[in-house]
Amino acid sequence: MKPSPLLLLPLCALFLVGCGSFERQWKRSVAEYKAGETVAPAGPWVGTWTTTTNGHTGNLRAIVTPAEDKPGEYDFRYHATWARILSGSYKVRFPVRRSGGVHRIDGDQKLGIFGKFRHRATISKNRFEATYSNDKGDLGAFEMKRPE
Repeated sequence: MKPSPLLLLPLCALFLVGCGSFERQWKRSVAEYKAGETVAPAGPWVGTWTTTTNGHTGNLRAIVTPAEDKPGEYDFRYHATWARILSGSYKVRFPVRRSGGVHRIDGDQKLGIFGKFRHRATISKNRFEATYSNDKGDLGAFEMKRPE
């Protein structure tokens, strides 16, 4: 069964709107960080991700913002690339606790077809290191730093 071009058009438009939204938020977050208006764990982060179970890897950017309606929780909006030509964004919310000069994140959230996503991270002033897994058997890590 061949997909209808009329069905593909709205899906492509939805994807492009999501990318544009991330790019606008990314530029604003980087400008705020460079102006000294951002304190860890909040703000922009850039690096790479690797799924160790299958060797997949790609670039990763994140925008971290305090949750407006839940003190102590943060929204993590990620934009990842894979297979050199594909990209996508997703958003998760996790509680963050400060311990010994670093921020620690430990939480999980359902991500639709990607299953339940588990995330453990340590964020310092300039480093964001995390491990992740899902209930489909994927295990991986990502490392990020502040954008230059």
